[in-house]
Amino acid sequence: AAACVSVMRVITASPVPEAVARAGVTPPASLAAALGVAPRPMAAATSTAASLALAAALFLGPLTHHAIDNKLGSRFGRALRLDDSLKLRDYVVAPLAEEFAFRACVIGVLAWSGSCTVASCVFLSPMCFGAAHLHHFRELRRTRGLGAAGVIIGAQFAYTAAFGWFAAFTFLRTGHLCGPVAAHSFCNVMGLPDLGGALGHRKKGVIVGAYVVGIAAF
Repeated sequence: AAACVSVMRVITASPVPEAVARAGVTPPASLAAALGVAPRPMAAATSTAASLALAAALFLGPLTHHAIDNKLGSRFGRALRLDDSLKLRDYVVAPLAEEFAFRACVIGVLAWSGSCTVASCVFLSPMCFGAAHLHHFRELRRTRGLGAAGVIIGAQFAYTAAFGWFAAFTFLRTGHLCGPVAAHSFCNVMGLPDLGGALGHRKKGVIVGAYVVGIAAF
């Protein structure tokens, strides 16, 4: 609620920042529009389709890997059942809560206060998103040791920050939160790419080719 009030104050009290206007980002007409949750079915559908298409392109390698191993359908089938609390957390609650906090609220304040350009919003807001995952370090240090914990947390920070850049870009481009939420759920279902498995696979050439094509398309 406090975050929403901050966003509302910014968009009502501040003129449209020149840098944001030059980038072609449409000024929000209401708090719901600024947060990307306005009831606009076409915008929601466009945001979701565009974000999922980009996410699928980025994960074309892992998708191809799972398809060759006949595991693609079962992976998404298990995720869609939502039959335990961990799935509900990872595929529904976390994407909704994190995208609302780190995309809708953080970007809303940064963009419409005039304190950042659009490029700066895309780059800086994911730093908050990545930092929010650093609390795992304490548990990892206890269970895996200091060195392993540092490596895991560093990789996790890089991964979450990179996803945050993508989600921030799609949020600003589409103006709706549905796309980033859908892409977040999709990425949680896919998990980190299994590069070792891809390089050791009997159809390595096809899978590596899919990685290259997907990244290029993205």
